[in-house]
Amino acid sequence: MREAIVIGWKSRPGLACNFLTDQSVSFTLGNMNQALQTQKPTKSQGKILDAAERVFAADGFSGAGMKAIALEAGVAQASLHYHFDTKDGLYAAVIERRARAINDERLTLLSKVARDAPDVVERILEALLRPPLGPAGGGHDYARIFSNLLVGGPREVALVARLYDPTAREFIKALQDACPDASPAVISWGYHMAISALAGTLARSDRPERLIGNATPAFDTDAIVARLVQFAAGGLFASISAEQDDKA
Repeated sequence: MREAIVIGWKSRPGLACNFLTDQSVSFTLGNMNQALQTQKPTKSQGKILDAAERVFAADGFSGAGMKAIALEAGVAQASLHYHFDTKDGLYAAVIERRARAINDERLTLLSKVARDAPDVVERILEALLRPPLGPAGGGHDYARIFSNLLVGGPREVALVARLYDPTAREFIKALQDACPDASPAVISWGYHMAISALAGTLARSDRPERLIGNATPAFDTDAIVARLVQFAAGGLFASISAEQDDKA
């Protein structure tokens, strides 16, 4: 892993952002590593999960059928029910596999954030935003599923709460530790906006280039992460400044 990117928003007087503590990092890893210790899929289960991910991405939960998934996986439909019981169970397993990989990498990167780094906020945000854009994120297929998670119904809300919220709270805590004078609402909304920007980026479409007449899409992960971090950090710092101005 290369050095974390450095954006121009470093120690800015008046923004009341300082650094992570050793306690906050160890708390994060201790809680989340325990929470994410689940059994790895077998080879047969992995084959089914790969196929299900493709079918759910193409057809959505409602449009995906267990028969179509079995055909895609090249297994008997009974095998799906044996390993995952129902379509709901299979859908949850697809998401849990990716969530575990993404969150494990997020927490590992978070643990490496130096508490005295002048760009600690940007480094926290990079730890949050980089993993879904790399191998752990599963590529284009899971990107579509992930986007649906953010706008879905009760099923998706429950899955996000179970599989993503614990890690989200650890990142919110890290950002709050780094910016202790910011309100919890500003930090939480900053996190939410960062994830929303990430969801719009995961598809790796050529729309940003197309809108300015550039025929060459830029799919460089480091460059995309740098833009996301700059955007998320800039928005968070602006929100903190606005809140402090309101209090003045």
